[in-house]
Amino acid sequence: MGQRAVGGDKSGRGLRQFSMKVCEKVESKGRTNYNEVADELVAEFADPSNGVSTPDQQQYDEKNIRRRVYDALNVLMAMDIISKDKKEIQWKGLPRTSLSDIEELKTERLGLRNRIEKKTAYLQELEEQVRTAL
Repeated sequence: MGQRAVGGDKSGRGLRQFSMKVCEKVESKGRTNYNEVADELVAEFADPSNGVSTPDQQQYDEKNIRRRVYDALNVLMAMDIISKDKKEIQWKGLPRTSLSDIEELKTERLGLRNRIEKKTAYLQELEEQVRTAL
């Protein structure tokens, strides 16, 4: 079996960067399928020219990349960014924040600021009471 890398990001090959690559591939194509995305990413990431990898290691890397593509596509589907019909994958788009959501957040922020101001005033009042009591 292959060995797992210990530690964090391997020169831009972390899970977040990899997932972004999958997302970008599907977005740029509009319509595609799992094999097309996986083949392109295997070609990009499994670089046999580095001379370090054995054929077994290259096969392990390819399987790992394909598994990660599959996982990333499932996450994108769960987030409603892509849709899948049989083997065809279609880009739907990144979620957008609606104006009503923005207004709701602004109202919530204003309410929280008012609460902070009231609590700050109350704290100052308590501090003043402590000072006069001493």
